[in-house]
Formats: sequence, structure tokens, C-alpha cells
Amino acid sequence: MIEKACSFWIEPAEFRCILTHGATDGEGNAILDIGIAVEAIDKFAGLAGDLGRLIVARGNHVHEIRPDLLSFPIKQYQWSGPDLAIISRSAKQLANIVGDRKTLLPKPEIADGGPSWEQIISALAPLPDTVFMVTRG
Repeated sequence: MIEKACSFWIEPAEFRCILTHGATDGEGNAILDIGIAVEAIDKFAGLAGDLGRLIVARGNHVHEIRPDLLSFPIKQYQWSGPDLAIISRSAKQLANIVGDRKTLLPKPEIADGGPSWEQIISALAPLPDTVFMVTRG
């Protein structure tokens, strides 16, 4: 994995990931409230419903929501902090899905009291160098 400052939606890539958690609302829609995921709601009609159905059917895992758009869980619940076990599992699942194809992953934001940046980087270690952690450019 390599950090890169760029425009998430403009930078060429075969896959883009949105950071997610396992929460759904009363109608079964995924609650998309983390950074780039909020922008994705406006770009992809029905995204919250599609991801919600995947979460309910298959759990809080990396899912291919669209042919080039993947979920990347970093926590279990909407109000919980980043969970290192979930991030590590997501990194392994993402690596298996994308292989050597260029993939953009937003840099996870860390709240006070959460895991350190060093711990997050360690959890992301399974990601290949074709995955770029995007910081706003």
C-alpha cells in the first residue's frame, strides 16, 4: 500500500473503496456516513440499499457494490471507533479481490482515543502496492 494525494473520483483506477461499517437503518439501507462514502451516495443511485442488502445477507465484509466500487469496513457499528481486527480482515479480503489491479482506498480518519496510526498501518499490511491510500490532493 502506498499513500497518494489525489482526487479520489478523478484518479484513474480499476477499483475504488468506500469506508463503511455494519450499521443499517430500519429499512435495511446501509448507513453511509464516513468521508468518501457520503459523496458516493450522490454518485450512485441506490447505493445505500444495495450495500445494506449485502451487509444483511453476508455480514460486515468487503463487498463489490458496483463493478468498480467496493466497501471497506473499518468498524462494526456507526458510533464505534475503528476496529483493528475489522481493518485487518478487510485488508485481507480486499487484497484477495483486487489482486494486482490499481485500487484507491480513502485514508481512514482516526478519532481521539482510537488506535494509533501505526496500529492502523500494521492492520493494513496485507494490502499490495497496487492499493493507494488516498489523501485529499
